[in-house]
Amino acid sequence: VGGLPTRQRLLASPGAFARTVTIVHPTACIDPSATIGAGVFIGPGAIINAFARIGDHAIINSGAIIEHECVIGANTHIAPGAVLAGNVSVGPHTLIGLGSRILPGRSIGSEATIGAGAVVIRDVPDRAMAIGIPAKTTP
Repeated sequence: VGGLPTRQRLLASPGAFARTVTIVHPTACIDPSATIGAGVFIGPGAIINAFARIGDHAIINSGAIIEHECVIGANTHIAPGAVLAGNVSVGPHTLIGLGSRILPGRSIGSEATIGAGAVVIRDVPDRAMAIGIPAKTTP
């Protein structure tokens, strides 16, 4: 189930954690120092580098790159081709759009949306949407 609100509702149901498995495509590259939560999906060609932490039920989709020391919140979707530079933090229930780029050290709030192709150069608050190059936030 790819829709974040639907997944959030399903995960809140009784016994949801007993029904989850982590799936890692064989072409994904995960540094041994990275931490991967329960029920995570890591797609083909995804890269997760040193000391990254991926929260429960996150999706790291095809070709996404999570650089060193990034923290990805629970039930967050990193769309295909998105790139998170080093030390980026992303709150829970957030969508990082197709082919977007997040510069080093940025913070993306919970329940936020980063539009496809956006380049995030500033922090993004909770429940905001950021679109464009450079990304501008809307409440």
